[in-house]
Amino acid sequence: MSKLYVGNLPSDCNESALRQLFQEHSLACTTILVKRGGYAFVDCADQSTADRAIDKLNGELLI
Repeated sequence: MSKLYVGNLPSDCNESALRQLFQEHSLACTTILVKRGGYAFVDCADQSTADRAIDKLNGELLI
């Protein structure tokens, strides 16, 4: 399992919005933990999924 740090999230971002974003890009994740302060930790099944998430979602805006 690989853990990603996701930063610069809007203050109103929640687990379901982040999970939906990953699903829209066909990225499987098991656990998403959104923290106050605009960041989250996302568990991916393996390193290749984590790498694809970085490639696809880097710079993506959550509105």
